[in-house]
Amino acid sequence: MWYLNGFSPGEWTLCLLVCCVTVTGSSAGGKGSVQKDTVSGGMNVLLLIVDDLRTSLGCYGDSVVKSPNIDQLASRSVIFTNAYAQQAVCAPSRVSFLTGRRPQTTRLFDVHSYWRTHAGNYSTLPQYFKEHGYETMSVGKVFHPGISSNRSDDYPYSWSNKPFHPSSEKYENEKTCKGKDGKLHANLVCPVDVSEVPEGTLPDIQSTEEAIRLLHNVKQKKSSFFLAVGYHKPHIPFRFPKEFLKLYPIENVTLAPDPYIPKKLPLVAYNPWTDIRKREDVQALNISFPFGPIPKHFQLLIRQSYYASVSYLDTQIGKLLSTLDNLELSNNTIVVFISDHGWSLGEHGEWAKYSNFDVTTRVPLMFYVPGVTSIQQSKEPTFEYIDPFKYGLGNKLPGKSLDVPVELVSLFSTIGELAKLPVPTDCPTPSFHVELCTEGQSIVPYFHMPKEENNSDVAAFSSYPRPSDTPQWNSDLPDLKDIRVMGYSKRTVDYRYTVWVGYNPVTFEANFTDIHAQELYLVKSDPNQDDNLLNNSLRYECSNVLGVQKRVGKITQWDKLAAFELCVT
Repeated sequence: MWYLNGFSPGEWTLCLLVCCVTVTGSSAGGKGSVQKDTVSGGMNVLLLIVDDLRTSLGCYGDSVVKSPNIDQLASRSVIFTNAYAQQAVCAPSRVSFLTGRRPQTTRLFDVHSYWRTHAGNYSTLPQYFKEHGYETMSVGKVFHPGISSNRSDDYPYSWSNKPFHPSSEKYENEKTCKGKDGKLHANLVCPVDVSEVPEGTLPDIQSTEEAIRLLHNVKQKKSSFFLAVGYHKPHIPFRFPKEFLKLYPIENVTLAPDPYIPKKLPLVAYNPWTDIRKREDVQALNISFPFGPIPKHFQLLIRQSYYASVSYLDTQIGKLLSTLDNLELSNNTIVVFISDHGWSLGEHGEWAKYSNFDVTTRVPLMFYVPGVTSIQQSKEPTFEYIDPFKYGLGNKLPGKSLDVPVELVSLFSTIGELAKLPVPTDCPTPSFHVELCTEGQSIVPYFHMPKEENNSDVAAFSSYPRPSDTPQWNSDLPDLKDIRVMGYSKRTVDYRYTVWVGYNPVTFEANFTDIHAQELYLVKSDPNQDDNLLNNSLRYECSNVLGVQKRVGKITQWDKLAAFELCVT
């Protein structure tokens, strides 16, 4: 066994993938203790959080999806085309970016723990604004509901008022989908007549209405506000107003470009999409577990319904932003648009999140900052509502985009800096005892970065747990006690590298000498990440790692150490 500077190969990888995560050009932080001074008339914040939305948006180059209102927001924003979640599951991702800590620090890899009692009493982004004099409000799915947010959405720590959840939320997984037999089912694909569903409405419609009501209230009170609005769609089931199907005729819908499981994919990396298998319409297909493919006709229905859900979501975003405009709040309100993670639409033969691939970790991320990303030059509205049914695909608005890899864990420090609050200091290692610090440095310095600047040294990190090396019924979302393997993944502008290692859920320790599998994809030549350059042959592995370094030409010394050490024992 060889060693470098006193560290074993496993320790080098552990440091690279877990500890030594920095963002080039980040700003200096403020003090670690919470500042109690209040702000008067400070820049407001509207944080829009979407559930399971991948980068299937017009502003991200998607030629199929109609998302005119989100595209309009993007045209007035800085958008990041390489933004990544730290884990492709709702609760771990949301707790991570709302606390500014990585899942390894929140120790939340499933949905069954509350970080304040499970790991540490970490301050949250809305809590920080609340302690600086803002009125903080939560609408819809912001924190993941349940024990992961103490069954209270972390109220009263994070919010000035009790969080709002739409009353129709409870029907999302009930039998409200009318089938061809005329009966109601709990289906995956679920276009509905809104007038016929319980309460005559849908959760995201109610959330928009409540958010609009709150905007009117804060306008009247003239108070500084932090309003987080969490939308459910396009999370499954695909339950949306049926008229949105007209935007996507089934004959125009195509299959994923890579609908088959890659031959060189390690089995531990595969997720068997068990959540959609529970839906009645999917069960009726009698698909074999875990590798049986979904029939092509149903694949098209899923993709059509996902797109329709996105356009339905877009209308809600449009109505909310146009209200912000009508109330003359868009000139002093920062608008941040994110998703908690992506979702596979048949890529790699998968239909869910639960992986380290780009389709599940890559998310839309955009920041509208009045006077910075957009300067009002006339009396024209900033966010005029656009009807997707009257909107031509040729009218897409380009946004200012940056391809530097960034992470959602940077959201806390970034929004704080944009609002001119003191930025928390970097977290020490370990930081379980520190209430206020950040593991994600501010990405504000990138806002004015030249597009041609070399970003090859910057990386984003994600991880995903598995109960075993082969697909099981709990592979997608194992309970903490069942985790035996952890996949740590590094994404640069040039490649994605993932190493799957043994994991102890009792001590929360990864064993980087116990390597189960590895993946390496060159993004430019293999954008869908189908050709794993690291297979099970050690000889192939070592020779190709060196070859990759020569072809990419931009791998840093850190990267060479991380990849090459796996070949040397």
